[in-house]
Formats: sequence, structure tokens, C-alpha cells
Amino acid sequence: MKSLLVRCPATSKLTNTGQTVEEKSWPVTKVKTQKLACTHCGQVHSWNKKDVILARPLQ
Repeated sequence: MKSLLVRCPATSKLTNTGQTVEEKSWPVTKVKTQKLACTHCGQVHSWNKKDVILARPLQ
């Protein structure tokens, strides 16, 4: 499983969306535009599939 991360446009820091996906299914996964309350800048950001960076979940 991979965590879906997005980059804060204000700080350039990565934020975990709280969602995960099987890496092998990512190419065919559909993602609608979503909103995220950013822990880095405190604002709400919209994001979609093109904004996602896949990463190993924190343990």
C-alpha cells in the first residue's frame, strides 16, 4: 500500500491525504478533485490525481 501525499503550494511541504492505494492499481485509479486542510499552512487546498505523490505509509 502507498500513501497519497500532496504538496502544499504555500510551503512546498508534503501532506498526507490520509488515503492509501495499491501501487499496482494506481494507473487505473480514478480520483475526483478533493479538498485537504493543510497541516503546514492552515489553508484548504484542492487536489486531484495529477497532484499526488505516492509514498510508503509511515509506520
